[in-house]
Amino acid sequence: MKRIATLIIVIMSVFGMANAQGDYEAFTFSQADYLGTARFMGAGGAFGATGGDFSALSTNPAAIGLFKRYEVSFTPMSLNFGYTDTYYHGDKSAARKFKYTVPQVGIVTSHNIHRDNEWKSWQFGFGYNRIMDYNNTFRANAQVHSTIGDMIVPHANGIDYHNLTGDASLAWYGYIIDTMPGRHDQYYNYFHNHDINQSALVVRSGAIDEMTISFGGNYSDKLFIGATLGIPFLDFKENTTYGETLADTDNIAGISRYTLYSVQRNSGAGINLKLGFIYQPANFVRIGAAFHTPTYYWKIKDNFYREISTKLTNGTDLDYSYENYNSFSLTTPLKFNVSASFIINKRAFIAAEYEFQDYGMATLYNDNYDYVNENDAIRSKFGIAHYIRVGGEVNITQGFALRAGYRLKMSPYKMTESPYNNTTHFISAGLGFRGKVMFGDLAYVLRMSKDAYWLYDAYGTPCNYASKVHSVVATIGCKF
Repeated sequence: MKRIATLIIVIMSVFGMANAQGDYEAFTFSQADYLGTARFMGAGGAFGATGGDFSALSTNPAAIGLFKRYEVSFTPMSLNFGYTDTYYHGDKSAARKFKYTVPQVGIVTSHNIHRDNEWKSWQFGFGYNRIMDYNNTFRANAQVHSTIGDMIVPHANGIDYHNLTGDASLAWYGYIIDTMPGRHDQYYNYFHNHDINQSALVVRSGAIDEMTISFGGNYSDKLFIGATLGIPFLDFKENTTYGETLADTDNIAGISRYTLYSVQRNSGAGINLKLGFIYQPANFVRIGAAFHTPTYYWKIKDNFYREISTKLTNGTDLDYSYENYNSFSLTTPLKFNVSASFIINKRAFIAAEYEFQDYGMATLYNDNYDYVNENDAIRSKFGIAHYIRVGGEVNITQGFALRAGYRLKMSPYKMTESPYNNTTHFISAGLGFRGKVMFGDLAYVLRMSKDAYWLYDAYGTPCNYASKVHSVVATIGCKF
């Protein structure tokens, strides 16, 4: 034993790896759920062929060609109440979270062209849509017969304890592992082969907000085209608090419990281009299609902080930490969608949209690291995800409309039979009021998803969690 039990100074260790990113980050930052105006949300986001809504510029930019007048829209309120049930080693835990966001603001201008020209008008739009929201909280509690030290020991073996870095260094200075008697580079785990009370709290926050610069045109009221330059801004944060306490005895080697606290923060900006068209062969039907280039994020900042706090039975608290600052680039997968909308007596529409994205195409870059293993992991784990959006609107009177919609985001995982596979359902309803100048919309959205989260060992037992988020969205605007 090479310890001083009353050691209370803080020892800072440097994280030795050049990269902390992997397939998890590439997948997380490539997703898009498309939030926006209350009208868009209430009708299930099915505006790819319907057009005429600002938030549709992030799915099919040809939607801008349906605008006849200037329009300003602002969504100042999205109230989100979520709750998550987690299942870990047969035990169930629950967490709740409330969040207020502002998911959209935009302006569209429409300009008439000479009446003898087949091109009727051209449009310009500018603003932003929130395309992904990461806010979620979940916790896990269970009694298990394994410990985080079992995962760390194999990585530490063969390294002199003076040269340990990263999590192995935390485990050493935090009393999770120790050297075998007479050895400097072989380790054992104090809590190995004991019943352990594990607890975890994961708090995610942040979003991807995309600034949109759009141009479009209307040809003979039959063909509508558009292009959107998207500039997404990424802000992601994940706080994790993980603890272990012995369940079958009071302490071992004077150790009462230890807690690992982690903070991961990513931020950056990217660029993409979207091209689309809507064709109206008859007054009652429109068909549309759009292509999205990959989004290129340059120099995403990656800040990672990890701290261990160990409680000894003599009352001593040991706190040690390390930080890692890095940056990397990411190319997300391209997208393609097709859509159709049926217009009923100019008083209602029913629309459907299909989109696919191959997450296996996501690629990480860095000038100082080749990411070969990480990109191979992306290819092996992720494949094509299918998105379906259906919705409709009916004008009960000239100024009052009702809406309903449904969205399905299917699992992108290649090899899993578990229902906890990132499949997500959105059920929505809404209403709207239209005047000659002012308008207002209100929507309710229920988001239901299931996914898995590994606390410390990607090959161990995951936390399976089921989330439900209730959202109330309000939009106001004017046309002139």
